[in-house]
Amino acid sequence: MDIKIHFLSIPGTDNFIEGTNFNDLYTLHMIDTNVSSIVFKNILFVEQYLKTKIAYLVSEQYGVYTNPKDLSNCNPEDYLYRNNYGRSDRGRNNILRQLKETLSSDRINDSVAHYANIRNHIPPWILVTNITFGLTIKWYNILSSSDKTRICSEFLQTPDLSIDEKKEFISISLDLLRRYRNKIAHGNRIFNLSGLPALPKKQLLDLSHNVLLSSEYNKNIGKSDLFAVILTCFILIDNRYILTNFMSDLIYTLNPYANIRMNGKSILEILGLPNNLFDRLDALHKQKFS
Repeated sequence: MDIKIHFLSIPGTDNFIEGTNFNDLYTLHMIDTNVSSIVFKNILFVEQYLKTKIAYLVSEQYGVYTNPKDLSNCNPEDYLYRNNYGRSDRGRNNILRQLKETLSSDRINDSVAHYANIRNHIPPWILVTNITFGLTIKWYNILSSSDKTRICSEFLQTPDLSIDEKKEFISISLDLLRRYRNKIAHGNRIFNLSGLPALPKKQLLDLSHNVLLSSEYNKNIGKSDLFAVILTCFILIDNRYILTNFMSDLIYTLNPYANIRMNGKSILEILGLPNNLFDRLDALHKQKFS
């Protein structure tokens, strides 16, 4: 969405609110760029966490051997053997084929090239370095029910949610982060993005330790917006140092504009974030690692 929409007296026109100046537009553009970079970086941490968890599980359960040239996925010795994965997913064979095709493409990285040329196998922890976040999520989606249970339980260790509730949250939250990441990568503004999946209310309120209120969620705050993405990163990243840096980066970027108002709104409000964002993130951080 174009930044200028926040400065229009009549939506859908080019009539700016009296007093709007170029500096306001430029300031908002720079804030958008900087916050996008911070969020993007932390979504990458979630992506790496997912890849690591899948690679460790698959190698432990199904071994380290795969043949990139065998696209039938019928070899029981191959960790991409189709019967290792959920039989109900119609796209299973296609996804397994996509995984192998990344190993045969001209875009393999140095790690894959080394294993392909020197070793006699390409283990899962090398495969994941060569695939996209989207394909990684597809790989997760075709895992067997028990394998999904293990990964979801590692991500979400709370005893207050059933495994089905955990699986629902992981599935939707990964899709939310993927879509948001793609929008940032394609240069979209992070202000008021629409069409993103909504996080399930019960799980979100529980996992955020109620730093998000039910009444706020009902008003679409923290449901599928920037605040939802930030909360999701805080929930899925289990590293005190990374989350401390996440907060510090946001504070460093946004605090200089704490007393600035544009069109009667604070910068945080324009971003769709609560004005006490940092207090909430600090409370969530303390609860998470208490």
